[in-house]
Amino acid sequence: MEVARVKEFSVYLTDRPGELAGVLEALAAAGAVVTALSVVEQNGKGLVRLLGEPEAAVRKVVESVTDIGAGPVAEAEVLAVGLGENPASFRGAAVKLAAAGVNVRYAYQSPSQNGTPARCILRVDDADKAEAIIRGVV
Repeated sequence: MEVARVKEFSVYLTDRPGELAGVLEALAAAGAVVTALSVVEQNGKGLVRLLGEPEAAVRKVVESVTDIGAGPVAEAEVLAVGLGENPASFRGAAVKLAAAGVNVRYAYQSPSQNGTPARCILRVDDADKAEAIIRGVV
């Protein structure tokens, strides 16, 4: 399986209509392409996690939302694991991670786009160990 370390941006938004659309419109206006997106409700706010390119444009947009009362904003390194033709193929990697005692804090999938296969985005407690396991080194 292919695995890469990528920058994920997280931002808390007010839980009301239009907040997510506003961020996505601002990203598009800045020339940023969202490659993965997860939105959940947490503690009465919308928690948006996203990957996008170019990274500098994404950072600028998500940091700017604090000016309108959103936030906080956080950056984290996550693993992007290529799923090939079968999105269920990550099951084997998840089993190996569990057997090695690597905690998966959260995961979500991103679709195939522009010839890039679908990916599973995950945050783990030990990225080095997880990457080695997924690559089949351990």
